Amino acid sequence: MAIVNITTQNDSDFIRSFAYQTVAGAPIDLTGDKMRMGIRRRAQDVTEELLLTTENGGLEITDAVNGVFQVWITNAQLLALQLGNYEHSLIRIVGALQLRIWSGALTVNAGPSR
Repeated sequence: MAIVNITTQNDSDFIRSFAYQTVAGAPIDLTGDKMRMGIRRRAQDVTEELLLTTENGGLEITDAVNGVFQVWITNAQLLALQLGNYEHSLIRIVGALQLRIWSGALTVNAGPSR
């Protein structure tokens, strides 16, 4: 499982594209899949501080056949989070299966233009 650490500033949107691939670099087809990325201060916390999904627009599969997707955290969402570190995991939903793509840290820093 991959570890993806994300650093953001709370004065702008965070938008990044990723390609889901095998270790050999072959794309993994995401056709018909959904995705979910839960963000908590600590993984064991009950409260989810932010939820990004393919349904709410926080995650968008932009080229399913080639495994390309986008993570979008809006400026308003970042401003609503306290500064500091969070934990997250990205889950691929294939029918009834929930498969972890990655986990890691999300750091929210103060942006000078906020």
